[in-house]
Amino acid sequence: MVKRLETEVWDLDNCSGCGMCVAACSKQVLAWGEETHPVRQMRTKNLGLSKTTLDSCTFCRKFCEEVCPRLEHWLPIEAQSIQSAHARGPVFSGAPNDIARAVISAGRSAGLLDGMIMLDLDRWNLEPVARIGSTVEQIVDTIGPQYLWAPIFDALNEAVFEQKMENIAVIGTPCSAQAIRKLRSSTNELLKPYQKAIRLSVAVFCTGIYRPEMIDEVLVKRMNVSRDQVRRLEISPDRQWLQATLWDGSVRTIQRQQAESFTRPGCGKCDDYLGESADLAIGTLGAPAGTSTLIVRSQAGAVFTRNAVQMGLLETSPEVDVQALEAAASEKDRRERAQAFKDLEILMLDGLVDPKKRADAIQQFIRLYRTPVRPGAVEAFPRGCTGC
Repeated sequence: MVKRLETEVWDLDNCSGCGMCVAACSKQVLAWGEETHPVRQMRTKNLGLSKTTLDSCTFCRKFCEEVCPRLEHWLPIEAQSIQSAHARGPVFSGAPNDIARAVISAGRSAGLLDGMIMLDLDRWNLEPVARIGSTVEQIVDTIGPQYLWAPIFDALNEAVFEQKMENIAVIGTPCSAQAIRKLRSSTNELLKPYQKAIRLSVAVFCTGIYRPEMIDEVLVKRMNVSRDQVRRLEISPDRQWLQATLWDGSVRTIQRQQAESFTRPGCGKCDDYLGESADLAIGTLGAPAGTSTLIVRSQAGAVFTRNAVQMGLLETSPEVDVQALEAAASEKDRRERAQAFKDLEILMLDGLVDPKKRADAIQQFIRLYRTPVRPGAVEAFPRGCTGC
């Protein structure tokens, strides 16, 4: 059943919006509405003159829980290498999306990939979409992630089962990489088609993603910029502004305060800025001007990076401000701790009526408030301390 999703994710506004649960639902009863999370569709069956509501989830294998990234606490995958990079070839650019396109195009040309799924924008109306690309031309023609939300895994079943892709790269935000990591860790044999098909996960650095209506409310209504004038969107490394570059070359700057109210609720619970579950993570933070930081976290990431360099589509340098990345990670730790205290409040309330939750609340209280013990020192209360 989707009980854990409802109580631990949806009811707490903790949904990442990746759409992996919808894609993996074997009963096809999860769907997107206007809510900030998927909803379970109720189905009925006629029995004579009466209608009976069916509980489609009763005998389900819980694929949705198997793949939801918010039902797991993630430790960072250690970086194998951190370097600055810029794309070469037809486009000489250090923008994160151009670097991602260079890596994926090189992988497709070398036969390492059948195609990709990427968060993209419709060029005509700036609506965010999950785009499938199976040729180098289609890959190069994408705009790439623009910090506007769309459930990226809405396109997964089409890529795997309709287009029969066997080697797919997924380019999105850190939460989509977490969903892939959760999928890869599953031992459920029925999820093997997805596990085998996804060859590479790429995440752009992200501190939050905006709901699509931000375009109308901020750009169109407040700044009098029509959708067809916008060429691309770009967010600053410190998230202080969002820039819209127009086709005439001019730039409109949206201050963070104007756009912050359109951030998806689940982004406030996320503690991953640097794509710590992705094979490759890309962002401007820590990189010299005109380049982006490229973090390789797996063997697959190293293979695709080396392939792009050898094909002359990517150039790398060891010049990276590691301290800036460490500062971002510490900010993530502070957000994670703040979320832990919020979770403790919920546990304490639940503990008033549920003895089992009470024990969990006590342990969480001890973990958060107890003074850390120095190496070699002996704890004053090794057993039995309630933290009071």
